[in-house]
Amino acid sequence: MKLLSTLVLAGGLCSVAALPLQAQQLRLPVMSPTVRMRQDFSTSYIELTYGRPSKRGRDIFGKLEPYGQVWRTGANSSTRIKFGEEVKFGGQVVPAGTYALFTIPDPKEWTIILNKDTSQWGAYDYRPELDQVRVKAKPRTANTAAESFAITLENLQPAAADLYLRWDKVRVSVPIEADADARIMAQIQDAMKTDKKPYFAAAQYYYSTGKDLNQAIAWLDESIKQQPSYYAYYWKGKMLQKANRNAEAADAVRQSLALVKQEKNEHSRDEYTRLNEQLLKEVKGKK
Repeated sequence: MKLLSTLVLAGGLCSVAALPLQAQQLRLPVMSPTVRMRQDFSTSYIELTYGRPSKRGRDIFGKLEPYGQVWRTGANSSTRIKFGEEVKFGGQVVPAGTYALFTIPDPKEWTIILNKDTSQWGAYDYRPELDQVRVKAKPRTANTAAESFAITLENLQPAAADLYLRWDKVRVSVPIEADADARIMAQIQDAMKTDKKPYFAAAQYYYSTGKDLNQAIAWLDESIKQQPSYYAYYWKGKMLQKANRNAEAADAVRQSLALVKQEKNEHSRDEYTRLNEQLLKEVKGKK
């Protein structure tokens, strides 16, 4: 009888002890899910990792997140932002690397902070002496409230973007810029000295950045000599249109239309046919 009692007791203890182990196997929704995003930017990228808290009926700035105090700018671990190259963040130079993103909310002017310590949980161990930069940004009031906090990269250009923070009816933005032009121009200069000259890519870069259009067209002509293609003739038409050489642009578009008929990929064929027909209408409508 004593042995039976001992076995029952032992079995009970085993059942109780097993409960925490069973609970660990549950997969529950995360209250503030983590976002990981990577955006191509300039000649490299920007990466963001942060937790997304939600309002859930709460008053946010000035209440849940007090004014005048350092905020982790998200939830859980400190928000991290990584730059693949040197950038200007709010006008201040920031070397390539990973930083913790903190903010100090304020009704009139936020402080946006990039800090070198990326291992923190929240902002409890925040150390201002490790700040890389601090920039100021004016908060704007949105027409509708954002239920979940979000960080986005918007207004993307070849070497510029705006970092937006949004939650509730507050939005704040910081401009990010990269000075990639000097590096790219040096690359083009060096590459043009080699046997494999990047005529097409160099022409597109000159066109997209508003540089010497005649040089861009000359390089594109060299590219076409090496390998005629419907997309090269299409871009030649675009460049000639920009140079107000519309009759020549129309000729280039017609050559592109003739070549694109040979494209086996239906989607590419249809897309470039549509683009060329639209461009032809534009250049034929001008004297």
